Amino acid sequence: MIGRIIALLVLTAMAGLVYWQFRAQYAVLEEHDQRQRDAAAARAAQPQLDCAQAAAARFRKLGLATHAGASHRARFNAALNQCYQWIEDRRTAMGTEWRNITLYDGRGRVFASFGWHSVDGRPRENTSPYSCNVTLPSGEHRDCGSEAEFKQLTAVYMH
Repeated sequence: MIGRIIALLVLTAMAGLVYWQFRAQYAVLEEHDQRQRDAAAARAAQPQLDCAQAAAARFRKLGLATHAGASHRARFNAALNQCYQWIEDRRTAMGTEWRNITLYDGRGRVFASFGWHSVDGRPRENTSPYSCNVTLPSGEHRDCGSEAEFKQLTAVYMH
């Protein structure tokens, strides 16, 4: 009887040891997997970070960083494997509101441009842009007639 109790205690101790080793190895594997996931996430985020930094640099180079009506945003489009930079400038001069938007790729090529200015007495939505054109991913050049159409055509790059 005492032999069975001792055997049971030894068996329990061995089971505990095996369980402890399993948990320790599992924790090491989990930590390794988490580091791998973190590294993969950092690699995936790097193109977007680089794109944002390039857009900010272009924005400063164009002299728009100190202009209150100017803004920029960037997106690394993974489907097109390219960085796109949206630079917008709004100004008012002698009672006329001016709005310009340019979409660049990472190399500085212009993919789209929009230019509009207000006309006295005419509602904004009834004033056509003086410039509105987009180069589609297919390479086709398309003229547009409104800011809404411009945004629709450029959505493939920025969304």
